Amino acid sequence: GRKFPGSVAIFSPPWPSANTMGAVRSSPCLEGCFLLNASGARRALPQGGEARNGTAAGPWPKTLFLIRHGESAYNLHYAQHHQDPMDLFDAVLTAQGEEQARAAAASFPANLKVDLALTSPLTRAARTCVLALPPGHRGAKRYMVTPLMSEHLEASCDIGRTPKELAAAFPELDFRHLPDVWWYVPEEHRQGITPEGSQRLFTEEGRREPRSAFLERVDAFAELVAGASEGTIAAFAHADFFHEFLSRYFAQNDSKYEEYWMKNCEVLALRLEAPSALARPADPEAEAEAE
Repeated sequence: GRKFPGSVAIFSPPWPSANTMGAVRSSPCLEGCFLLNASGARRALPQGGEARNGTAAGPWPKTLFLIRHGESAYNLHYAQHHQDPMDLFDAVLTAQGEEQARAAAASFPANLKVDLALTSPLTRAARTCVLALPPGHRGAKRYMVTPLMSEHLEASCDIGRTPKELAAAFPELDFRHLPDVWWYVPEEHRQGITPEGSQRLFTEEGRREPRSAFLERVDAFAELVAGASEGTIAAFAHADFFHEFLSRYFAQNDSKYEEYWMKNCEVLALRLEAPSALARPADPEAEAEAE
């Protein structure tokens, strides 16, 4: 993965559009997701990227901001040592990362209100979210924490913390819907898993998240955006996650997204013209088997 630091880069309109064709499919990964409104109440998300009338939720077109987190302690360590320390779990932002996150607030147009802020539960993304879009008068109308957006679990920094710990660090966000271990764990180890147990699987047994599981989450995120009733959405996540999302959904119409790696606190604005913009890509292997 590309979990290394980079300078801030802001992308402004005009925004690229996504126009791929197809239908949005449902995903069990969306179960248990909730939106948090200003009063603290929760409401369930539409499942499978669909509204109750069976069509992808409006309004369309939508504006989607992608924001990679600021420089993290893992980014800094890797830049200096070129290896995973294997114990930098849920890496925090560095002082520079926090400054990058605060500076990112200026990338949102003053006259544009973000309807929904989505964030990975990993600390570096959640902290970037609350610094770039502070909850309150100038923040988003709603905030949602979803493990769909956590980073591809390949490094120690991608192993998270419990909802109780996260809630203490970020009282302005709602983590109540998350289990104690919400990040990837091999299926045969999920029953009764503890955070310490997942750490041992990573450090002692070398267990990592398979690409297939990672791609399922990326596609579920696309369905989540398509199914949201909000028109302006800001998503706070990670380098590998956004690289795969852009490659799968935007490279077909713009080749620059085939190998696009976002820098720390880069803000990329995308205009989504219609539900077809977030149609799940065809699976080449499945198509080959069908033939």
